[in-house]
Amino acid sequence: MFDYSDKVIFEKITQYAVLKNKKILEIGCGYGRISTFIASEACSLIAIDPDQNAIENARKVISAVDFRVGTGENLAFSDNSFDLIIFTLSLHHQNSQKALKEAARTLKQGGKILVIEPTVEGEVEQVFAFLHNENIEIQEAQKSIANSNLSIIDSAVFKAKWEFSNKNDLIHSVFQYYNKPCQQDIAEQIINFLGKKIELKPIILQDTMIIQSLICVN
Repeated sequence: MFDYSDKVIFEKITQYAVLKNKKILEIGCGYGRISTFIASEACSLIAIDPDQNAIENARKVISAVDFRVGTGENLAFSDNSFDLIIFTLSLHHQNSQKALKEAARTLKQGGKILVIEPTVEGEVEQVFAFLHNENIEIQEAQKSIANSNLSIIDSAVFKAKWEFSNKNDLIHSVFQYYNKPCQQDIAEQIINFLGKKIELKPIILQDTMIIQSLICVN
């Protein structure tokens, strides 16, 4: 499996925000795949994730980032701390209302919040939904943005791609992503959903995401 989305996400981040000379907080950094791109341009980067194992692994391989265990719902930072706050595919993984309020609190005056989220329409998202359906959480995150004291100043849907060498690679990769053993009934559902595409070599699936640029409304 080849996942091209990390680089595409970083390219989108640089289109919507200036990173140079900025103090940045990344929320939901996971193993730091996107963090390493951000750190190459930022003045300083603190990256948090609730998964302690992911943070420990990120610390071992990436030295330019201050990795910490934490969630967006309860940020351990003072008010007006960051020039830029980035949710990297993480807003829907937590209480999105609380996380947005905390982001607004810790954002400097004139700062910006970037939210990158999956959409429910993407092929990758629809395939993964057979194992773990996050549609409700994704939709709730968008409602939280709409009901917050933040204003969307820019927004765009964009695509990346995931490439699988063949059917077996795709099925194995999907279950491995969630660290689950392969279940034949679910595998058959995925195969039926993809139809003729499942026999292609390689198999290319579209990953569809949305990026939103937010500012605080006084």
